[in-house]
Amino acid sequence: MTNNLIVERALLDAHRLEWGKVLAATACAVRDLDLAEESVQEAYEAALMSWSRDGVPNNPAAWLTTIAKRRALDALRRRATLRAKLPLLVDRDGDDDEVTAASPDVQSKEELDVPDERLRLIFLCCHPALAAESQVALTLRLICGESTADIARAFLVSESTMS
Repeated sequence: MTNNLIVERALLDAHRLEWGKVLAATACAVRDLDLAEESVQEAYEAALMSWSRDGVPNNPAAWLTTIAKRRALDALRRRATLRAKLPLLVDRDGDDDEVTAASPDVQSKEELDVPDERLRLIFLCCHPALAAESQVALTLRLICGESTADIARAFLVSESTMS
């Protein structure tokens, strides 16, 4: 089998089996579901390039989780820097109010009690404020990694409606 096929198969397997775990761990680390999902997608993109060049790592899920967390934390740092520096650009003669961001690495005692962040993500997807159909669709998308098109077919609606 060629190297590209090996990488493609490893990525497909990692996506099918580990998407929810990687997303949940990243979301738990950064406390921002949108940022976590973007970071996980970027990690898979980075894996495609890196694994083609360097080979598939021994533990693809751990590699993806590490890259996704790093990308997300970098984005949070950039946001914090922007918030801190923006007043300097806008208000030249006013107060220098510093905006500080809480460190995403700090976890409370209650956060350490749940061993798998996917459970926390499932609770988020199944919030009672959401309709039952939305809860199921979000869970399929975020935990299982199903595409919007597949979920729309399962619900017998158009893809644009499901989006």
